[in-house]
Amino acid sequence: MKVVEAMRPESATTPSHAGVATVARYVGALALIVTGVVHLQQYYGVYYRVIPMIGPLFLVNFVLGVALGVALLAPLPHRAPELHRVAAIGGIVFAAGTIIGLAISENGTLFGFHEHGYRSAIVISLVAEAVAIVSLTAYLIVSRPLHTPAVAAAS
Repeated sequence: MKVVEAMRPESATTPSHAGVATVARYVGALALIVTGVVHLQQYYGVYYRVIPMIGPLFLVNFVLGVALGVALLAPLPHRAPELHRVAAIGGIVFAAGTIIGLAISENGTLFGFHEHGYRSAIVISLVAEAVAIVSLTAYLIVSRPLHTPAVAAAS
């Protein structure tokens, strides 16, 4: 009799790894929400809303940061286990893109806009984005699924 065991994902997480993965996911989620809230504050408080193209991008930044953060905080591991991983990848890309956008506007212009100086809002946003990238990368590494190789046995 020949038995073939299909490859199936097995969690690489032991109970201690599961805790680390959860903390990393929560920290990344909160960092994304902070990034979004800082951009909303700048949109209204510093009147970025009147800057063509940049104002709407700040509003989009708020929406995406909060949406990704909420998706990462959602208790879905049993219903949709891959949602957290997809949201984590999206969060990393989002945070890196926001840093790149700032770098472009600091060193040149982004849609005709030039940023200057590092106000406290910029520093908070940069720190939150860096924390999001590091913690969500850690989450993806610690929570990665392992696959067992196909095993064939003959009797």
